[in-house]
Amino acid sequence: MTAFIILTAAEADHVRGPTTPPAALDPIERQGGAFILPVAVLADPAHAMHHDFLAQLPTSTLDDPAFPAAIDQE
Repeated sequence: MTAFIILTAAEADHVRGPTTPPAALDPIERQGGAFILPVAVLADPAHAMHHDFLAQLPTSTLDDPAFPAAIDQE
């Protein structure tokens, strides 16, 4: 099961944007003000500038009942 890093809005703002060209991070907003990024970004050298920060944040998987739900798209 794919694991995700769970971020607050402030943490998402901290990492959002270009890293090593042409790469960028764009956390996905979920319900409750949470944002997610795949844990795989920690293994991508393009995002090395954020590895230490992101590695300290909580992670979760889609099968976790506490995983933040998607925002309803109408």
